[in-house]
Amino acid sequence: MRKMERKSRKDLTTIRIGKRGITSSLIEETSKNLKKTGIVKVRILKTGFKGRTTREIAEKIAEATDSNIVRIIGHTFTLRKAKRSEKDRYL
Repeated sequence: MRKMERKSRKDLTTIRIGKRGITSSLIEETSKNLKKTGIVKVRILKTGFKGRTTREIAEKIAEATDSNIVRIIGHTFTLRKAKRSEKDRYL
């Protein structure tokens, strides 16, 4: 990770996925925090898996929030706000 990100890693917003799983309010909260800080840590509690892997959940949330997966470790993953491509800037 870059130096700037290393400094703020402790200060990351942490979102927890519990027994309700991936809900619209979870997606909204994640999007809001990504816009605000640019990077978000998400933890999945044991009850939040519902037969899926951490990678599957991370990919679904990343797609829904238009973000990129930075890292997956155990039941925790980090998302970063996706950068707009050159093509998208002029549309």
